[in-house]
Amino acid sequence: MNKHNYEIIPALYIVSTPIGNLNDTSLRSKLILSNSDYVLCEDTRVSSKLLNSLGIKKKLISFHEYNEFKKIKSLIKDLKEKKILSLISDAGTPALSDPGRLLVSQCYEEGIKVVPVPGPSAITSALSVSGFSDNFYFSGFLPKKDKEIKERLNNLKFIKGSLVFFMPARDLKKNAKYFLDYFSNSPFFIAREMTKIHETYVRDKMENIFEHIPNNEKGEMTFIIDNSSLIKEKQSVNVDIEIKQLVGKMSSKDIADYLSKKLDISKKLIYQRVIKLNE
Repeated sequence: MNKHNYEIIPALYIVSTPIGNLNDTSLRSKLILSNSDYVLCEDTRVSSKLLNSLGIKKKLISFHEYNEFKKIKSLIKDLKEKKILSLISDAGTPALSDPGRLLVSQCYEEGIKVVPVPGPSAITSALSVSGFSDNFYFSGFLPKKDKEIKERLNNLKFIKGSLVFFMPARDLKKNAKYFLDYFSNSPFFIAREMTKIHETYVRDKMENIFEHIPNNEKGEMTFIIDNSSLIKEKQSVNVDIEIKQLVGKMSSKDIADYLSKKLDISKKLIYQRVIKLNE
């Protein structure tokens, strides 16, 4: 037991760390890190700054996409010997577009306990201030090759909800043309340098995306597209035709029920369209 009367059992702890402002570090995160036998991190230089700011002296082990597979065996051995290990990323919640999934999966295979220590996440932080649908799909980083980007976005355009991407600021200029091609009628939201001194938030129509290409291309951003079940311009013409053919034959509610299933569009949105056309 510790002074907070919280038992820290041997396990792999997935510890969320600040995405910018170090004051976002939770008390529990400090407690777990302080009691870990050692801490796995992406970049020891970045994580040493965090631990130093918290007054924590622990051994940091480099753990990233290039050595993750190679180190798993020794990590599993230590965990089976009842050691307490923490995994952190450079910022935010580990294993989300960061190393860690392989280790977590292997822990379950070996019967080793995995414990999340929740905290900051660029995904939920950006979504909370976007005003977009809370039904979201996290796509992570887009591929580098043009063909693969097109394939990814072509699949994503059928997902209704908020589409969340991580992106180096320098890539927005390149990716903007693809976003405009596939989501021309959807609004977007940019969250950059969240919780830091120069944090920036932009919400606008996709047609204006090139107005928001940053002059300073350093750093990363969270980019969100509102692809919720809105009736797009091209769809609206067909929807109106369908509605007009049914008005007088069915009630407004029945029209909404029928066309929602037929066209795979929100019942609520079709009902609103029926009411508008009947005005």
